Amino acid sequence: MDLLDLAIYVLPPYVIAIFLFGVAYRLSRYVFLWKRKPSAPRRQKSFATLLVGLVKTFLDPLIIGAQKRKGDFIGGLIALHIVGVIPLIFLLGQHVAMFSYWLPFYSLLKPFAIPTSITTGSQSFFTNVLPASSMSWTFVNTIWGPLTIILNGDLLAILAIIGVSYKFGDKIVRALHKLPHLRLGDFIDLFLLLAILVSGFLATHHLPSPDIATYRLVLGTHILLAETLVAYLPFSKFWHFVFGYWYGKLHEWYDIKFNRGSL
Repeated sequence: MDLLDLAIYVLPPYVIAIFLFGVAYRLSRYVFLWKRKPSAPRRQKSFATLLVGLVKTFLDPLIIGAQKRKGDFIGGLIALHIVGVIPLIFLLGQHVAMFSYWLPFYSLLKPFAIPTSITTGSQSFFTNVLPASSMSWTFVNTIWGPLTIILNGDLLAILAIIGVSYKFGDKIVRALHKLPHLRLGDFIDLFLLLAILVSGFLATHHLPSPDIATYRLVLGTHILLAETLVAYLPFSKFWHFVFGYWYGKLHEWYDIKFNRGSL
């Protein structure tokens, strides 16, 4: 059994168990450590006003970030999260196929699968002949059409790597200037994510060597790192994006804008 077999056939149940334990731990902290504070009588507001307040609660941090911290907004939010990591995780063709193996209903996203490279994307734009393939998945024949020239795994991976590198460099600069709110976990999170992106890019292009043993080692390393991140996710800073951010904003809207009527 090599590293790839271990990552695919042995570790997933343990990874899922650790992840679910972490989620239960996080949720239990929200439930059991929450303390109700005295609040003023609720002010009555119309449904439309409350709805606008809910939308603004989520949009205001993005608007302020774009105005005050343009580097973080472009490098962190756009390049890393919105354009890079999220489409790569959930829509890259290989990932759609893999998730469909574990969750059959995920195959519903097959038409939205993103091709691996700009080569396969350009073929769907410049020629009427679909690329020949022995695979059951025709990745370039998707709903994205000509957009696959820019909406492909290679470009998204490069953007995500740039975004992670920017955030990593920003943390280093902040540490050198001894600025507050820095933790060792911040560096571990970013280093792990960067290693996943780079190893996935190398595995996709059969680098650094095309022989099967090296390919299985690099792909196994990529999957193992991804599983490590999944197991570590509830205990990491990335949790704020998965749950903490959404819960926090809903709580902010309910407590300040709905309950206190501060609109």
